[in-house]
Amino acid sequence: MAYSKVAWSLIILLGSSDDASGFTTCRSASLTKQHDTRLHSTTAPDDVSTKNPLGGVDSFEEWFAANSSSGAQVNSIKHALFSSNSLRGLEFTSTKSSDLSKVAVVPRKLVLSAPFSDDEVEQEGGRSWDTNLSVKLWQECTKGKNSAYYGYCALLTRGANMEQKQTYPSTAPDALRHWTSTQKALLETTENGKKLLNVEQKQQEEWKQKYANLNASEKANMSFEDFQWAMEAVHSRAFRGDFGALDGGEGGPLRKIASLLLPLSALAFGIIYASDPSMNKFYIPLSIVAAAPVALTIIADSKGSKEAVMLPLIDSANHLQEADSVIEFDPSVDGFVLSLGRKCLVKDVDDGRERAQVCISYGVRKDSELLLNYGFLRGVTMDGIKSDDGDVDRSLIRQR
Repeated sequence: MAYSKVAWSLIILLGSSDDASGFTTCRSASLTKQHDTRLHSTTAPDDVSTKNPLGGVDSFEEWFAANSSSGAQVNSIKHALFSSNSLRGLEFTSTKSSDLSKVAVVPRKLVLSAPFSDDEVEQEGGRSWDTNLSVKLWQECTKGKNSAYYGYCALLTRGANMEQKQTYPSTAPDALRHWTSTQKALLETTENGKKLLNVEQKQQEEWKQKYANLNASEKANMSFEDFQWAMEAVHSRAFRGDFGALDGGEGGPLRKIASLLLPLSALAFGIIYASDPSMNKFYIPLSIVAAAPVALTIIADSKGSKEAVMLPLIDSANHLQEADSVIEFDPSVDGFVLSLGRKCLVKDVDDGRERAQVCISYGVRKDSELLLNYGFLRGVTMDGIKSDDGDVDRSLIRQR
């Protein structure tokens, strides 16, 4: 692992051609298990209570652009609707492979985060990572435009946070917790279905207990339904990993110092070499300075710095397991960078118009996790599902 960047274990293969039009194709709906080219939403289709699928996008774009001085960048991608306007995601607007690199840079100041542990035990005074992140998210959403994250909250709430509404549309409306008793009865006919229902019940019990562990002030400002909304957003959108220079974890500050020492040591070498090319009397002290970032990073790795993060714009991309995307934290820009590969582009043809939807991989997910937290399964698409008034028919989706 290089000390200047900490990357996810997702490898990007950009190729040498300058033409990015070699799309992965999203096939028509079928119950056969064709694993390689299916596109499914991690952000989930729009809630039936929301008539504007792109609600909150304008506020988000205003907010993101206002933070350009802090390093926020968006290149060759934009929010768009796919699958006959029933699915929100990101569109790749270029045809050049060279534009697949660094399509988004999200500065750390725009990222909600919480220390993460692989252990399922509660942390920090009886609170787990998802509890901490959910409470942060809810508190920011209720501030409206006074929040430093108001644009991101607008994207998650379809703009409801800007209107100070008391309830927000679900970020994963087809997740199992939203199924009716009749719809859940479909799962009771198989052993795997029964196991999944038990997992869902256990998750609900755990979330209720986590809500009960909140302090009185927090519970006064959010009901269990509010907490559940935030937990759903966190579990369907948060990324987890070792992101280096973030403040969380014991190793975070050390990596931050290392990232600052790197350019300083390079500058010192350059200045002294220009004045004294032999550098004989400066060689040893400068070598120590140059080695410091590496040493600090090694120490930081031993201490650990795992974080759970919510990444505005990046998490708007829908999930394709085979997508060759890379998300990495780059200390030199103090932000998260998204780069794409050819497999990240999925062809969408609507009204005779061909576009490329951007997909990223959230890693390998079991069917039980997909249905529990996201509301979809591999091999089942939304093709052809639409009611007369333009809303998505949730019942038909769940039957599939």
